[in-house]
Amino acid sequence: MSKDTGSLPLGKLIGYSIGACGDYTAYGFIYSFLSFYLTTIAGISPAMSGVIISIAIAWDAVTDPICGITVDISRCKYGRRRPMILASSIPLGVSIVLLFTKIDASVTVKNIYYLVLVLVFWTAYTWFNIPYYSLGSIICRTDDDRTKLAGIRQVFSFIGNFFCGTVVTFMVGKLVAAGISEASAWNTAAIFLCVIVIATILLSWRITRGCEPMDTAPESESFRTLFSQIGQVMKNKPYILLICAALCFNVYTAFYNANLMYYVIYRMGLTETSASALFLSNTVVSIVTIPLFVKLGLSWDKKKLYVACLGLSGAVMVATRFIGLGSLTAAILYAVLVAIGTACYWMFIFNLVYDCIDYDEAKTGVRKDGVHMSFYSFLLKLGGAVASLVMGLMLQHSGFDAEAAVQTQSALSSIDNMFTLLPGIFMIISAIAMSSSPLSKEKMAEICTILEERRK
Repeated sequence: MSKDTGSLPLGKLIGYSIGACGDYTAYGFIYSFLSFYLTTIAGISPAMSGVIISIAIAWDAVTDPICGITVDISRCKYGRRRPMILASSIPLGVSIVLLFTKIDASVTVKNIYYLVLVLVFWTAYTWFNIPYYSLGSIICRTDDDRTKLAGIRQVFSFIGNFFCGTVVTFMVGKLVAAGISEASAWNTAAIFLCVIVIATILLSWRITRGCEPMDTAPESESFRTLFSQIGQVMKNKPYILLICAALCFNVYTAFYNANLMYYVIYRMGLTETSASALFLSNTVVSIVTIPLFVKLGLSWDKKKLYVACLGLSGAVMVATRFIGLGSLTAAILYAVLVAIGTACYWMFIFNLVYDCIDYDEAKTGVRKDGVHMSFYSFLLKLGGAVASLVMGLMLQHSGFDAEAAVQTQSALSSIDNMFTLLPGIFMIISAIAMSSSPLSKEKMAEICTILEERRK
């Protein structure tokens, strides 16, 4: 790695980025299908499903700062971040399989079983996710290098989305059509994804050997001193705006992803295999737009790209609530337009976090990438926890019944709102919050110059 530029050889960039495939595979699978699985197959009521998922995500949000601070104070001779990435890989993959295993037990036992396992999943995810993206902030130092890294990383991210969305729904649909029970079909899909998650994370860990600087925390740094730095981080205006934007985006994600299966099956009367077309269109759009986003990100302001793309997708979602989706073709077009905002978010969000870290370092002289990443993740998941709870309560209140051949109009209306109107509103709010950030491309060039002078 070049000490001056922070650039890595292409092989190392690809090796690091492979880990994003495991990240998005695990994250996307749980966010998109756990609620559907618990209510329609595991036999958990919609309200209790919302409670279980929201408690687990809230717990995960609480552990984020602990993990972030641990990254910043670690003195491990193998690095601050890579040992955590290695240790989290197996629990992360195995918990996915156990979560999608149907058990025959009393309602109380089932509730406890799924609650414990989803707590394990989100804890393991935190101890992978925060060190992994924190590692990205230090292996590339310049904005252009980070934009290029983001492009490569997003290719693998959307490959992960392809596995956890398109492949899974297609696989489940075909297995069910072949006479296998839905419970066994989903469990088989979970095993398939478990292998992908563990393999990609371990491969990324192996290839990035030697990329992480063997820096250790100063002796004065401890949990006590770093907790005092949290107050400084929360005075960072660009960071506050960014985490507000991320929180709103995650509310959108929780509503949209979790309700896609409900909408396709109960609103449109289609199958899991048909749902795979929507996931595939999302993946294709996301991958196709990466070169365009990389080019625009190098020459234009990524903040403006964020605002434009998320604003467009949010407006489409709100309008669709009143227009409706009368066919699978219309639903695919809808998914394509929504995917533009989603792809832009994941393309630039971590680079925008890195900008806030650089901004804070320029002001304070101390780099706190672990704390910044953890509080970003904390509020991201807090939004998901609230949305999951609200979604479960809305389904329960509307009279949704997984066993019913035909849902009530109230239940269908709730599904409509949670798949279009509500996520669209939060996506628009996310764009508005980011538009207020003072970190323009020109401002970041000034900050990078200051930091390079200090490092020299």
